[in-house]
Amino acid sequence: REIRHHKRKMNIFRLAGDSIHVFAMCFLLAYMLNAKSCNGYSGKTQLMYLTVFITRYLDLITNFISVYNTTMKVMFISIKATIVYLIYGRFKQTHDKENDTFRFEVLIIPCAILAIFINHESSVMEIMWTFSIYMESVLILPQLWMIVKSGKIRVDQIIYLVTLGCYRALYIANWKYRYDTEGFYDILAIVAGCLQTSIYVLAFCAAPMSTHWVKEIKAGCADLRHGKNILGGNNTDKAPLMEAGDDEWSSSLAPSIRNLDVKLQPGSHMGLPPTTADKKILKEQAIFEI
Repeated sequence: REIRHHKRKMNIFRLAGDSIHVFAMCFLLAYMLNAKSCNGYSGKTQLMYLTVFITRYLDLITNFISVYNTTMKVMFISIKATIVYLIYGRFKQTHDKENDTFRFEVLIIPCAILAIFINHESSVMEIMWTFSIYMESVLILPQLWMIVKSGKIRVDQIIYLVTLGCYRALYIANWKYRYDTEGFYDILAIVAGCLQTSIYVLAFCAAPMSTHWVKEIKAGCADLRHGKNILGGNNTDKAPLMEAGDDEWSSSLAPSIRNLDVKLQPGSHMGLPPTTADKKILKEQAIFEI
């Protein structure tokens, strides 16, 4: 079909979008390998991503467009397959199954039905490509659901989500540029891409309303100032904590205290009334929980 096999010319928006997309995937992979953990990331979202790339790039062997195109396809599939393996294989003990509970069949089934009835051409390759376009527009929902349900978000998760949102926004600019310069457009891809971008925009607009998001961003900045690796490594600042000022000492301990996720109850100290410190922690817990 002419639309699907229309040779895409390189432009700055597409190149920037692809680069940011690759960065997002490599960042996530590097975080998991460095932290030896997949905690906080939805296996369902990553599995759906892998499905999207496989169904979209079925023409990888049959059709050659360019070295760049083939390289990017192989890279996308390989990185996502590795991430899925880490979540469900090597680091499965760290997978937060309790919060990764989004019923992703409510996304997959409607996308499959739409792809069968609303497409450009009734061929297997075209239906699979259309299915991948529809599913990519909503596959981030399990990840967002997981974050909302846990009531927590880390700086690495924010970086990952922001880069994915930027990638999609740049691809919208790419479609606008191609329409202006080549007269080419794909209405299905544009509608699905706008829906996906809208989901990211709504998530980012809702983020400032969460006190926990703001606190985590500030804590992450403090971690970077103290030399802490946001990819899950150890703090490189070897100076004793007691040599630092009170504010610095408190900031360096804050992430560790939050990670303990302890829920103190009134009177937990052998039947004694809660102390002032207990009340303060209880107040913070109430803010963070959803």
